[in-house]
Amino acid sequence: MKIRRIIDISRSIYPGMALWPGDKDMEIIRDQSIKNGDGCNVSSIKIGLHAGTHVDAPYHFIDDGIKIDSLDLSRFTGYTKVFELNVERCITEKDIISFPIEPGDAVFFKTANSSIPEDGIFREDFIYIDKSAADYLVEKKVRTVGVDYLSVEGFHTKSSQVHTTLLSNNIGIVEGLMLKDVEPGEYFFSCLPLKIDGVEGSPVRAVLIEEG
Repeated sequence: MKIRRIIDISRSIYPGMALWPGDKDMEIIRDQSIKNGDGCNVSSIKIGLHAGTHVDAPYHFIDDGIKIDSLDLSRFTGYTKVFELNVERCITEKDIISFPIEPGDAVFFKTANSSIPEDGIFREDFIYIDKSAADYLVEKKVRTVGVDYLSVEGFHTKSSQVHTTLLSNNIGIVEGLMLKDVEPGEYFFSCLPLKIDGVEGSPVRAVLIEEG
């Protein structure tokens, strides 16, 4: 592969970042500091597993589902198709039925969410995937779905049916992508989760690789 450009599509992680309501604030602890006379700088963090750009494992919504350390990593690297949509509320089957989506594809959806500033304010009215689109993606046998806000599910949705529809069909979910500066097209991508034993999610450093 000849790399032309690496595009960072991850959200910054910092204290005060926008989080799903109810999630604990991110915290950085300075354990050692050269300025304070220590021999090196050492830090630790406290962070929720669904902060910023992250991956959901089936265990997030399915109690006997696969956990993050046992995920099929092929879901989170390889080639992806980035599609841009001009929708106001949610992504439906009708919005994506004309896209060239093939079995085994990873698909990332770029919406107006990607223009939301990283100002620490959670937006309840973000664009999400509805059940008809989730069912269509299952029918098309995609391997991964990526969205440009903190959930594939709407904030005011009263169920987890989009998550469970995708996860129960072994479709990888990547949430919190930043696609503002990404043109629609095909890219190599990587957004591998940390190997944390027995949990349901993980922050990731997501990148697209433009070949050329």
